[in-house]
Amino acid sequence: MSARNGQAAPDTDEMIVVHRLFRQEYTAAVTLVREVGAGDSARSAVVADHLAALGAVLTEHHLAEDELVWPRLAADPAVDPALTARMEEQHERIAEALGRLESALPHWRQSADPALRDTVADACAELLPALDAHLGDEEEHILPLVPGRFTATEWAVLSERGRAAVPKAHRLYMLAALGEAAGDDRRDEFLGRLPGPVRLIYLIAGPRLRRRTKARLHGTRTAHGAKVSSPPSKSSAK
Repeated sequence: MSARNGQAAPDTDEMIVVHRLFRQEYTAAVTLVREVGAGDSARSAVVADHLAALGAVLTEHHLAEDELVWPRLAADPAVDPALTARMEEQHERIAEALGRLESALPHWRQSADPALRDTVADACAELLPALDAHLGDEEEHILPLVPGRFTATEWAVLSERGRAAVPKAHRLYMLAALGEAAGDDRRDEFLGRLPGPVRLIYLIAGPRLRRRTKARLHGTRTAHGAKVSSPPSKSSAK
């Protein structure tokens, strides 16, 4: 995560917003998937692509921690080894649950088969408890250990890798979703991390951006009554 307002301390608060994003999006995904009609492959493609993008970001988020955070903490004699071991075990359980979800996505994406739809929805629901427990542990036990053990530059690598993992077609959605996840209590911090031009655009069009990107994902109507749906991806157009 990047230092904000020129401060040299690692910006661990940004990870809390990212955690909120994961909770927010996977919780919403359970209903989102179940609402896709049998045989509606246009909708299943949109939702499956969203889940694949979200999974890519979550996977990279944890991979960066595996490579950069746990080894540093494990080598610190002041850190309880059982803590980092627990974090790594939680990553493995989440990876297994995410793997079950992602293995069902390609077939459901193409067929919109109702049985596969239920498999995908159930996998999202099963992922949530493990994810929530792990993110809570990180916020309570890991983030307080970061200052003094990581520089702002070192910690910023996690954020940079997370941003790079977001597919281009999903970046507007993720930006709007992060703004929603920030909530009123962290809105100023969220805005302060955005580059100046992006911040200005977000201040002017942020609420509309969130409505439009969410409507596109959910296949709902805009305030003007027009049906919003995602254009077919290159893979689905073949």
